[in-house]
Amino acid sequence: MTTIADGLKDVFLAGVGAMALGAEKTQELVEQLIAKGEITVEQGKQINSEVLKQAQATGERVQQQAQTATDEAVRQAKATASHMGEQAKTNAELAKEKAESAVSMARSQAEMAADAAKKDSASFAEALKHDVLEAQMAMMTPEQRAEFAKKAAEIAARDVKAE
Repeated sequence: MTTIADGLKDVFLAGVGAMALGAEKTQELVEQLIAKGEITVEQGKQINSEVLKQAQATGERVQQQAQTATDEAVRQAKATASHMGEQAKTNAELAKEKAESAVSMARSQAEMAADAAKKDSASFAEALKHDVLEAQMAMMTPEQRAEFAKKAAEIAARDVKAE
C-alpha cells in the first residue's frame, strides 16, 4: 500500500535524479566548451560550482516543500481521524438514545395494554357476576329471594359504613 509519504519521497528522489542528470549534462557541456577553447578551465569550474550550488538550493527547497506537504498530510489525516472518531461517538450516543426511547415506549405501551386488560377483565367479571346472580335468582323460590335480598341489604349497609 502506497502512502502519501511514499509518493512524496518518490517525487523528491525523482527531482534529485533530474538534478544529478542535469549536473552531469552541464559537466559534459563545460568539458566540450573547454575542449573547443571557448571557455577556460577556471570558467568551467566556476560554471560547475554555480550549477552545483543551484542544484543544492533546488534540492533543499524541494526537500522543504516535501516536508511541508508531508506535515500537512499528517495533520489532515489526524484531523480526519479525530472527526471520524467524534462522529462514531455521536452515532453511538444517538443509537443508545433511540434504543432507550424504544424501550421506554414499549414499557408505556405494555402498561397501557395491561391497564386496558385489567379494565376489560374487571368489566367482564362484573358483568359475569351479575349474570350469575340473575341466573341464581331465577332458580330461587320467593322465600329464598327474600332471604337473599335481606342479606344483600346487610352487606350493602356494612360497605357504606366502611367507606
